[in-house]
Amino acid sequence: MTKAVIVGGGIIGLASAYFLRKKGFDVVIIDKGEPGSGCSSGNMGWVCPSLSDPVPAPGLVKTSLKWMMKRDSPLYIKPSVVPSLSNWLYHFWKYCSEEAFQKGFEAGLELSKNTLRLFDELEEEGGLEFEMHRKGLLFVFLKEGYIEEKIDSYRIVEKIGLPLPVVKTKREVIEMEPALSDAVEGGIYLPAERHVRPESLTQALTKWLVANGVEVRSQTEVKDLIRQGDQIIAANLGDTTIEGDHFLVTTGAWAGQMLNKVGIKVPMTAGKGYSLTISSPSIQVQQPLYLGDSRVTISPFNGSTRIGGTMELSGLNSDQNQRRIESLRRSVNQYIRNPISGKEKVWSGMRPMTPDGLPVLGAIPSFTNLFVASGHAMSGISMALSTGSVMSDLISNGKSDIDLAPFAPDRFNTKLQND
Repeated sequence: MTKAVIVGGGIIGLASAYFLRKKGFDVVIIDKGEPGSGCSSGNMGWVCPSLSDPVPAPGLVKTSLKWMMKRDSPLYIKPSVVPSLSNWLYHFWKYCSEEAFQKGFEAGLELSKNTLRLFDELEEEGGLEFEMHRKGLLFVFLKEGYIEEKIDSYRIVEKIGLPLPVVKTKREVIEMEPALSDAVEGGIYLPAERHVRPESLTQALTKWLVANGVEVRSQTEVKDLIRQGDQIIAANLGDTTIEGDHFLVTTGAWAGQMLNKVGIKVPMTAGKGYSLTISSPSIQVQQPLYLGDSRVTISPFNGSTRIGGTMELSGLNSDQNQRRIESLRRSVNQYIRNPISGKEKVWSGMRPMTPDGLPVLGAIPSFTNLFVASGHAMSGISMALSTGSVMSDLISNGKSDIDLAPFAPDRFNTKLQND
């Protein structure tokens, strides 16, 4: 039996393991923590093919320069990391053009075109139970002028068969979501979108994998990848090694560091996001909300509400910035009629970010059996099943029905070189 070793047990690693196991592979997942406990655990759980647009966007250069020094802004860049991030930031801002944005959006939609079908099939899989809601997604705005601007950019979703977003008046959005305050001027409704409780999804996948013969190694760090010629032959765990036929790196924001061990340069950094999960909330919103002016989001789950958002570029660390947490609360209070209260749990996680905002998917040049799937930014849950399916096709057949050229690991200016 062909053996696939997956380094990283977040949602991308778990989804890839699922599809590889379905194809009959012997699969091992190795994670330095617990599977699904990292960035996959506290995010908003949105399954939104319509929101496949890349983070770098037209006009963001001017906006981000204004935001970058404000600790409570939607995008904060810690001044002390600017020197080490200068090259990454230069390329990120270079991709903030209309042409790059449109190409990136089309590539993201192509990757996401099977997302809803794959989630339907996963839901029907025996032994897999997770929390999923089909309530659509409601954008709401305090400034009416933002509505037309935003809806124009999302008309492209019709390309992959999704229904066009619908403009909603102030009266209509408040009818849809009575918790909203009169400060809201209107919104946009995306009817096909869904959301899942991400912890329930990763737990369900892990349970299924174990039950179906996948070896899951938690609290185990891969120290190195052992190379022989143009192949990786084993993962070095320090006191032992795990051999395999194929190796897939799905370590999220740490993927760049892992690939550096075999002389591969991929410009990956961490974009820290924050969330507040409120148990037994005093107010439960009816559907996921995107607070358009402040870029904060709200997800209703069974028995709780999650508020999330912000992007902090401060390097790989677990520090929590209290100002950014407070900014989430302030943003919500601008849109919601009464404050949402209840028992709060604060979370932060490292989103894997590339300069062009697209994930890195594919085979690593100069290697015959090394692959990477990382860099999904804020779309990890949404793109997880489509990514897992694509990577299983690539590893098993050497090709995929999805055009992976826009996601190629060697697409950046820095040419990949082996030591």
